[in-house]
Amino acid sequence: MIYKKIFEPFSIGKLHLKNRIVMGPMGTGFADENHAITPELVAYYEERAKGGAGFIICENTISQPVGMWGPRACEIYSEQSVTGWKKVVDAVHKHGAKIAIEIGHMGRSTNPENTNGLTPVAPSAVPCHKRQYIPHEITLEEIEQFKKDYVHSVNNAYKAGFDAVQLHFTNGYFLAQWLSGRANKRTDRYGGTLEGRLLLPLEIIAMIKKEIGSDFPLFARLASREINSGRDIEETKVIALALQEAGLVMLEINTGSFSDFDWEFPPYYQPPGFNLNDVDEIRKSLKIPVITGGRITEPRMAEQILLEGRAELVAISRGLLADPYWVEKTAENEIAGIRRCIGCTRCIDELRPDRLKCSVNPFVGKEGAWEIEAAKKIKNVLVVGGGPAGLQAAIILSQRGHHVTLVEKEKQLGGMVRAAAVPPMKWETAGLITTLAYQAEKQGVRIVLGQEADVEYIKQANPDEVILATGATPLIPNLPGIKSPYVYSAVDILLGKSWVGNNVAIIGGGMIGCETADFLAEYNKDITIFEMLDKIGSDVWSAVKIGLFKRLKANEVKMYTSVKVTKIEEGVLTYLKDNQEYRSEKFDNVIIAVGMKASLPLKDALTDAGIKATVLGDAENPSRLHEVLTSAVEKAILL
Repeated sequence: MIYKKIFEPFSIGKLHLKNRIVMGPMGTGFADENHAITPELVAYYEERAKGGAGFIICENTISQPVGMWGPRACEIYSEQSVTGWKKVVDAVHKHGAKIAIEIGHMGRSTNPENTNGLTPVAPSAVPCHKRQYIPHEITLEEIEQFKKDYVHSVNNAYKAGFDAVQLHFTNGYFLAQWLSGRANKRTDRYGGTLEGRLLLPLEIIAMIKKEIGSDFPLFARLASREINSGRDIEETKVIALALQEAGLVMLEINTGSFSDFDWEFPPYYQPPGFNLNDVDEIRKSLKIPVITGGRITEPRMAEQILLEGRAELVAISRGLLADPYWVEKTAENEIAGIRRCIGCTRCIDELRPDRLKCSVNPFVGKEGAWEIEAAKKIKNVLVVGGGPAGLQAAIILSQRGHHVTLVEKEKQLGGMVRAAAVPPMKWETAGLITTLAYQAEKQGVRIVLGQEADVEYIKQANPDEVILATGATPLIPNLPGIKSPYVYSAVDILLGKSWVGNNVAIIGGGMIGCETADFLAEYNKDITIFEMLDKIGSDVWSAVKIGLFKRLKANEVKMYTSVKVTKIEEGVLTYLKDNQEYRSEKFDNVIIAVGMKASLPLKDALTDAGIKATVLGDAENPSRLHEVLTSAVEKAILL
């Protein structure tokens, strides 16, 4: 074991942890339509405990119906919830982990769609910057009911067997709104001054301790600061000390609020460990232990944080979505086999319309459904294509006992992920391929690089099964001038096959076009984007979009929306907007970024040769990482 500090036990009063790694609270959407616990939720948490996490903090669980964050948020106010949560607690305890639950309420950070028509409540009738729905200003009588409901929910958590409770004082949600002068404009005893804004949280802590006892571990999650015109670090230090004096045994420190979306849910534009300096400052005021997190995905960084005494516990959180066995692999020095979070924040965007999805781990939410069983008949399988789909399929097939050879025509594995990792701040994306390749080789997959797998090659190999994971190719529209020598695909630019002059047009303002613009802007190129839709970046995840658009704006990238390019001629684009035809300035180069298409000439050739093949990933349907990896698993577990 290289990393020893991570695996030192840690105790806070009655709470004894086997190691220093925490799974922080993250919404899942795995509750049912009545907000009740489901087998999927139990299996999801059990998998993280099985993988070695010392302390699991369950997701923000709601204390009143009016406080829901979405249609499948979990609740803990009903008597039925105790039975459901006890199943989660028992499943986690089976594997030696300890478990807490975060109890909260969205306040103004929700809307009637999420609360079955109930009007959201808040300290003041001031809308959330993101939701922009005017909440009901809660009355003194309603405050008393809220306090009772909150204490009742904590008592339910105690009955369900949780080892501790985390109070949700962060993210700009209800209790955080009382602490924030940005949201709390009251002039009664619950507002006006810092003491007034602290009053409700302190009253709740005192009531819980009186109800359950002072020896039950009670801690809180607190934002170090609110980024846009909110609370700053010095005031947070004062609040943190007040919470310590009130009897909390620990604080988990994060940053931002629902109004500061890219700080609450940090994308890859936030560097790993971006929150540590704030934690250092807050610790100067405290004697109680601290949990820190903030895009920490590497065991080496977690170990160093602990060795330097910058925190007592480290929250890996989304890293444990990407790989539930992060802790176990670290203990066994299988660092190369850890599937890291890439900071894409897809997990956040999926919650409200659907359920939690992870770009790099297709097993999230399917822990109790997908079984990798030994194959009834062992086969020789040839996988054509070394991108994420091909590698994932090869791993599963080999785990099932098949003899697998993977052939890639390029001299590097990765497929389109190699291009996706090139734009600024996206280098972690390449790590997915590094990990998949390590897992494949460890599993016994034979990998052949620089080999074109044509029909003759496949005939000579004579496999029992052929898997085509040949990926997708850039979609090139049928425009006059599209074959001009100064016109390139965005993929060719990102892979270093072509380069551009100073004045560049990009046709296509989705994720590929925007990220290519961001990449070229670093080289001081003058970029203009032409997009058919009425919005730029419509397929970019919300938190990523904030950082990406800030960069595009700072680099003065010009953007035209609702335009249709009809012709390219000597570097000049002819385009339609509002049924009017326009001609652009002259560009040195034009880049095409309008999407990808499946390319299956090999499938057709194999069919003509009488060879059956299974197609998966982008070769079947060009999409995103989650869909690509899901396709690979679904087909490989059946072969």
